[in-house]
Amino acid sequence: MLPDYGVVVGDFVNYTTEQGQWFHVDMNINAGGTTYQAAVDVNEQNGLFQYQVLDNLDLSLFTAVSALADGWHHLDSNASSGAMDYARSPILQRPLGCLSLLWAVINAIFKSNIQTWTNVTGNEAGEALVAMVTGSRKVYAFGAPYTTGKGVHDVHCNQGDPPGPHQADDGIWQDGCVFALKGDGTLSAYLGKFSTQTLNTNNNGLPA
Repeated sequence: MLPDYGVVVGDFVNYTTEQGQWFHVDMNINAGGTTYQAAVDVNEQNGLFQYQVLDNLDLSLFTAVSALADGWHHLDSNASSGAMDYARSPILQRPLGCLSLLWAVINAIFKSNIQTWTNVTGNEAGEALVAMVTGSRKVYAFGAPYTTGKGVHDVHCNQGDPPGPHQADDGIWQDGCVFALKGDGTLSAYLGKFSTQTLNTNNNGLPA
């Protein structure tokens, strides 16, 4: 499990890029006069990163978070706090019409998730993230808080890692992502994961 988890709520100001071991877009977020940073993963050195942007999400499934004031908020890792889980959050599943119940059953049983992931070959994930938040009314950055300074990191999937150094951080209802309430009133989300991660996980967030 992550040592802590939550969301920063505020207004997107600007961004920089960071080319370290993992490639980030560092978003600056104004929350009531306090600047927070969100270090959003958009690629990594071995080209094993995947992303997607989901548009026109159901605002009624986001009320636990949209009601929060600007600033940092801890979120309990469960289905009712507003925490995000790529495999389990209803708002992140994209069933259509009369197939919605069938997809819900399939996703619940197999954690199949109907999202389509794009393999990153360059900066397309960063460009998609910046395009999503530019001109937005409000942004919501989910992840683990910085231990020094104000901001969030681990803004990516935090479950389903193979055995290795990152598996100790795995858990459910603690995935990092960015939501944007856009200028036209619609809600979009940026999700990122490493291709080595699976969304077919058990109740501890470990590969099933």
